[in-house]
Amino acid sequence: MKFKIKQLFKMMCQHIIFPFIYFINRWKKVDKRLVVLADAHHNSCPPHMMEMRNALYNRDFKVEEFFFDLEELTPWEGFKKMVSFMALYPCCKVVVICDYFLPVASCNKKKKTKVIQLWHGCGAFKKFGYNAKEDIPLNYKGNVFENNDIITVSGDACVRFFSMAMQAGGRVFPVGVSHTDRLFNQEYIEQCKDMLRYEYPDSAGKKIILWAPTFRGNASNPSMAGELYIDNLIAENKFCMDVFIIKSPHPHLSDGKNRMTTDELIACADVLVTDYSSVFFEYLIMDKPIVFFAPDFEDYYADRGFYLDYEDLPGDIITGSDDAEKRLVEAITTAFISDPLADRRRLYRLEYMSKCDGYATSRIIDRYMMR
Repeated sequence: MKFKIKQLFKMMCQHIIFPFIYFINRWKKVDKRLVVLADAHHNSCPPHMMEMRNALYNRDFKVEEFFFDLEELTPWEGFKKMVSFMALYPCCKVVVICDYFLPVASCNKKKKTKVIQLWHGCGAFKKFGYNAKEDIPLNYKGNVFENNDIITVSGDACVRFFSMAMQAGGRVFPVGVSHTDRLFNQEYIEQCKDMLRYEYPDSAGKKIILWAPTFRGNASNPSMAGELYIDNLIAENKFCMDVFIIKSPHPHLSDGKNRMTTDELIACADVLVTDYSSVFFEYLIMDKPIVFFAPDFEDYYADRGFYLDYEDLPGDIITGSDDAEKRLVEAITTAFISDPLADRRRLYRLEYMSKCDGYATSRIIDRYMMR
């Protein structure tokens, strides 16, 4: 009942209150220098928007930031934040988002205002948006991607999947993903490694294994699988070499005690272990081994589904629970010794990440904000 009331309130805001706020402010002129960065899942600039934020402050733009985590606010506080956004929305030259953001789709916006959806994941792996029943509730009316004018993706092969998931034919552009630019920056990588040595001093001189799973269910009630196996590997070192395992669950599952973000750890890891997370696409830039560890594969596949064939992914694949821990140790050990799937990784990178070259942020600004 509480969930239904929450959805009803969202729909009332989207179809009545927010359009009215926009309408009474519509007379305001569009400021050709005003760029608004908005996100309702973080209290500060989300990692996936940081490269864009920094670049915009170095250009001749007037930047406004609307960052707030609705999960940490009362309904009234969240409502006031979004009303403030709607009052400014008619004045914007550009609005930049990287996730679902209800207010941008809640009105018939001015054509002079562009909404750029950076999205927070690369490639196209598990189904999402309107292709996933848990992302957008069935009783929700309206299209949350309605006013997204430009949706940026990491490669040509991603266009059709994003077009389906966001019901956005003709608005998806393979120009690269902004936040991947830092993985081409050697100074950033060295900073991450310095941070690793400081935050995890016991990792010194060891091979770094990063476990970065996604969540199951929806954002309001997330869960994960496979943690028991990883905890056992940490407790009982069964490797024939010195390894250090770092757990970095999806932000929806984080307890707030993570010492480094998954994005920072990607720059440091020698092997990535994941399940259904699109983080593996970003890790392709590092050109290091990947292990896909999915003990609940059958249930997840039946419930969610994928755009890609799981058995063809560019890494060792472990599904099911039989001897899962033993197979995981073998896969990681093999990756360190011979890296047999390096060629498959490079093919995936060419197909799904070809537009991520370290210059995506400047390309997006030059093509879609300077006009």
